[in-house]
Amino acid sequence: MHRRVEEESVQREKVVRERRRGCGNGEAGSAAAPSVPQLRLHELRAEKYNGLVRLLKPGCRTIVVLVDSQSRVQLLSKFHKIVWPYRKNKTLVFAYLSVERNVEWFGRVLQLSLGGVRELHVNARNCVGTVLALNPHRKYFCIYHAKHPECTPAPKRMRGVARSLGGAGSASGDPEAGAFIGFDSDSDRDSADERDPPAPLLQENLLDGLENWLDRLFEGSTHRYYINYWPDMTK
Repeated sequence: MHRRVEEESVQREKVVRERRRGCGNGEAGSAAAPSVPQLRLHELRAEKYNGLVRLLKPGCRTIVVLVDSQSRVQLLSKFHKIVWPYRKNKTLVFAYLSVERNVEWFGRVLQLSLGGVRELHVNARNCVGTVLALNPHRKYFCIYHAKHPECTPAPKRMRGVARSLGGAGSASGDPEAGAFIGFDSDSDRDSADERDPPAPLLQENLLDGLENWLDRLFEGSTHRYYINYWPDMTK
């Protein structure tokens, strides 16, 4: 009788150990919840700038969506859904940037990509829905916006890309090179008046082309904008 009680006690201890290890059968096996990779969206701001950009390991990229207080909930939800398939990729970090807080930093990055010699007037509201793919180690970024030539039909896209690339190698720069990313300079405004006004975009449609753009990004077919350094972020 005593031996039987002892055997039952040993068996119970064995079951408990198996449950703790998550390797038991039946009820014991179902007790261990499967590990599900999580996808966290970091806020890109001064306190996290080094970790998300300047000190990011070689080969890694930070994908950043620009939002404001009005669009934050809607756009972050859609952005999270679009980038969810990439959650297991350890070379990618996902973040968002508040344009109310750091539109100056965004404008400085764009200015550096154009040679840093032209004064830029950044319209924060027009930048909402922009997505930056930062490669900190190699000092370049790729950019998505619903009105970017890379997201328009092929003929129009190529004309826009040609205009942008046309100023890349010249000393004077191309006045249209930055028009697609929500800012203009004094010299841009006159030429902008001569073009047809763009069709209005609803907030919920700003990221409609992001999934396809990400495919091109990882294929290496998106245009790269190089800068000499990553500017300071103070907020």
